[in-house]
Amino acid sequence: MARALPAPAAERRSAAVRALIELAASMAPDAISTAAIAERMGLSHGALFRHFSSRDDLWAETVRWATEALWQRFDAVDSGAPEHPMERVEAILLVHVGFVQEHPGLLRMLFAELQRPETSAARETGRAFMARYRQRLARLLQNAQERRILDSQLDVPALAGQVLAVYQGLMLQGLINGSLADLPARTRQALAVLFRGLGPQPAGPAAAPGGWRPGTPHPPPGTRRRRPATPPADSPAD
Repeated sequence: MARALPAPAAERRSAAVRALIELAASMAPDAISTAAIAERMGLSHGALFRHFSSRDDLWAETVRWATEALWQRFDAVDSGAPEHPMERVEAILLVHVGFVQEHPGLLRMLFAELQRPETSAARETGRAFMARYRQRLARLLQNAQERRILDSQLDVPALAGQVLAVYQGLMLQGLINGSLADLPARTRQALAVLFRGLGPQPAGPAAAPGGWRPGTPHPPPGTRRRRPATPPADSPAD
């Protein structure tokens, strides 16, 4: 087993991660130099490299910290969230919203790393996290499908990918607009649009229980949804 870092070294590494995230909130991540990070920490440039072998090492440590912290928040949601799987999907996304609102610089960093054409430890950590994130959402959506909350013909992995794609688009719009303040409300609205109409499809004269929409309780099992009245046929021509 690897030996734990001495407290001062661990604290310096954590301080460097915080400094990088804080700087990324106000400037392009690619423009952040290790000298600027050391200055923010009150260290000499050389002292910073006693704790990180390279700039990429610091970036990788930051993305690793972020993904682990976020995953822990997801676990906390699962341990205390409502039983309804669709409510858990919403709760997980809103936990993510809160995290990026606390650390807007981190959002800039993750987008920058995931767009890099060349590989890096930070980029691979980010990609692995997104794959696990998608699988986690897919498990919840699969549970909703098994409980007849979602239509049985839906491609659940594809739907999980669409949920993440929409959410990532909202985060990117927030960065472009210079504010993440309305991200919780916009996330709920986007889920409502995405999930509307995805419940079981009518198979007979009455519909099966309908799909779930954020902010609305799910109808109890056995609830029937009235079909729209069929318009009268046109009168035959004389």
